[in-house]
Amino acid sequence: MAQDLLAAADKYALERLKVMCEEALCSQLSVENAVEIFTLADLHSAHQLKTQALDFINYHVSDILETSGWQSLVATYPELVAEAYGSLARVPCPLLGPPCKRLKKT
Repeated sequence: MAQDLLAAADKYALERLKVMCEEALCSQLSVENAVEIFTLADLHSAHQLKTQALDFINYHVSDILETSGWQSLVATYPELVAEAYGSLARVPCPLLGPPCKRLKKT
């Protein structure tokens, strides 16, 4: 129900209702629905929800890449895939440590 209410709140510029819907959807994020919520947030300019969904996708990327939702996103919204990929590239990887210095060529 929160998804439908978010669309209506965006359409009629009901900001408080929109925030309430975003909060409800954030609490429902799962591997199965994260891509759908990410797409919904983008379509309805729900910036906080979009950020939370993207963070969730980054944290669970290996599982989410295997979902049908991800495959659908790739086919339908390639610009969102590019945004998600760019976001993932900016996530620091603690296993790699600091970047290595390049050796000077002599």
